[in-house]
Amino acid sequence: MLLPWIAGSLWLLWLESFSPRLTGFNIPRILGYGFFLGNFFCASLLFLAHFLFGQLSFTAVSAMLLFLSCVGFLLAWQRTGYGRISIRFSLPAMGDSGRKLALLIAVLMAVHLLFAGYDALNRPLLPWDAWTTWTYRAKIWFQSQDLSSFVDAAAWLGTTAADTYTIPAHDYPLTVSLIQLWPSLAAGTWDDRLAAVPGLFAGFALVLALYGQARSLKHSPLLALAGGYLLISIPLLDAHLALPGYADIWLSGFAGLGFVSLLQWSQSKDRTQLFTGLLFLLLGFFIKREGSLWLMTGLLFALIQGLPLKLLAALILAMILAVFSGFSLVDLPSLGRLGYFDGAFYLPGVGTIRLQPQDASLAVLNNLFTNSSWNLLFYYVSTMLLQFLPLSRRVRRALLSFVLLISLIIAVIFLLSSNGRWLRDSTAFSRLLLQVPPPLVFVLLIAWRTVFPPRKESQESSK
Repeated sequence: MLLPWIAGSLWLLWLESFSPRLTGFNIPRILGYGFFLGNFFCASLLFLAHFLFGQLSFTAVSAMLLFLSCVGFLLAWQRTGYGRISIRFSLPAMGDSGRKLALLIAVLMAVHLLFAGYDALNRPLLPWDAWTTWTYRAKIWFQSQDLSSFVDAAAWLGTTAADTYTIPAHDYPLTVSLIQLWPSLAAGTWDDRLAAVPGLFAGFALVLALYGQARSLKHSPLLALAGGYLLISIPLLDAHLALPGYADIWLSGFAGLGFVSLLQWSQSKDRTQLFTGLLFLLLGFFIKREGSLWLMTGLLFALIQGLPLKLLAALILAMILAVFSGFSLVDLPSLGRLGYFDGAFYLPGVGTIRLQPQDASLAVLNNLFTNSSWNLLFYYVSTMLLQFLPLSRRVRRALLSFVLLISLIIAVIFLLSSNGRWLRDSTAFSRLLLQVPPPLVFVLLIAWRTVFPPRKESQESSK
């Protein structure tokens, strides 16, 4: 079960070797991102092995994962000079009081993960998405030892094929179900609890990745740990760890951590971070439909950060003129329509969002600030926005553009279309936002460091 994590981490180790650094490798970041990349490797290899051999094969996939691990290690070894690669782990230098506080924060994070793990391994599988889509599909595949087809109800009623099944979300990507299939395939028996294990590790990997990214920007160990605790203490995220089988926690890992890398790139100009961010956002396309939405948002964010302001203003003006002149809709081969036309937005993978303004602003505020799903996260984000003036120009441009892009997505989907009805029961709205808490927390960490710059001696101790 650790093979995917090892394979993904070794490839992240190779990718990290392209990043400029004064000291050794950023192990928490490598392990956090490596977990998600490795599980994507595993899902892809399961599909490939079935295509090649006509059946699910634990042996073949294990051999390919081992091969990928060896290749990743050799590439990293070659990049650092043969025989020179050295990975050492040491705790950051802190005073006695700082060490005690860091231990307290780590214990609090462990409590969240332990309680979530206990629930996940002892409760029956929660109905709806987990039961009817992701985990159910994985269970059928295991019992038949074949990647059986899933079609809509009408097609299922019209077929006599024994290996054809139906679920409401029959056209969703296969990746999450393949990830949940792997532990049972390794154990040789199906168990709902085994299917929940990768999702639990995903919560731990999110904290590791966020901590590593914060440390790579020379944040103090305590501030980086505080960011990890702020993330893992979000009630809705804990709920998705404790009631496993949903895909949103995985999209938080791919799209969410992809945005974190793009934010990191906006500050450090490290092209490795840019590549990592765009890669993870692209992989999110294969997790859930909303992945295409976040991929386009990430591309827009990269353009805003990478282009000079004058060129960016000219591009925005050209887009506005295109909308008014009727040249704002393009057909992308194999993906569908992209753009705006006749009162509707067309997004590949998402579909058509027709403009139907909703009186739902109070419902949005209630979901963000009154309901207990988000703890104090959006109070912190709002406070950061009120204090953007002390931020440097580069930081202000990155943070405000990211928050505004996320706000624009929410406004178009829930305030300007019929999807506003989902605000009444806080389901789709909250689950869409659950896919981006890591970058929102990282935004707060970047803003904190700018408003409260560390003393010189604390900078030295954080290296």
